[in-house]
Amino acid sequence: MGDASAGRKKIEMDAEKRKHALRAYLVFRVKLIEFLDMAGLEKLLRQNQLQPQNPVGRQPKDFADSLNTVLISWFALFVDRNGMNVIKLWKELFPDRKDEIQRSWQRMEPAWQVIRKFRNKAGFHADKPRAFFNARSEKSKNQEMISNALAEFQTLQQSILNAEQTELPDFPAAVDAFLDEEESKGHTKNRAGFKRYLMIADSKPSV
Repeated sequence: MGDASAGRKKIEMDAEKRKHALRAYLVFRVKLIEFLDMAGLEKLLRQNQLQPQNPVGRQPKDFADSLNTVLISWFALFVDRNGMNVIKLWKELFPDRKDEIQRSWQRMEPAWQVIRKFRNKAGFHADKPRAFFNARSEKSKNQEMISNALAEFQTLQQSILNAEQTELPDFPAAVDAFLDEEESKGHTKNRAGFKRYLMIADSKPSV
């Protein structure tokens, strides 16, 4: 009897752990799609294919540099162990890809300290002037290394996105369940928007 009870408890704990991991992944996926939106805009701006209107004469490259600040900071949010810690989350949800994820992280890691310092002092946050501009200068000096890390991250995330359907088949149902739960509490969610985040099948009507 005791063994059966312990077994049921473990199953319940595993299910709860899986639920929390999938919901953490849900938040990451929203932020990731927004990250990719901004990366697409940055690319167009650097190629001079967009001409934003502005009152002070800033050029498309200036807009691209501003977006790059956000992209670097969001990358830090994704991988920081005190943030989304997506490297660990990916390994948990895509266990067959642990080695691929670890190898990719090892290629990103050389840029991590510069990226984290930039995020803390000049990206998401703004330090005192000397620290602020020193962080920006260090970022400029290491731009190639940082760009390589961002490119590596985008390659890895694309590989994982492509694997969701076969390796994370319970994700759409987990998103559906979360939305059902939120709507039952009176929090209306835009299901059409979630479909555009590529996280929910056409199984529910749009709100």
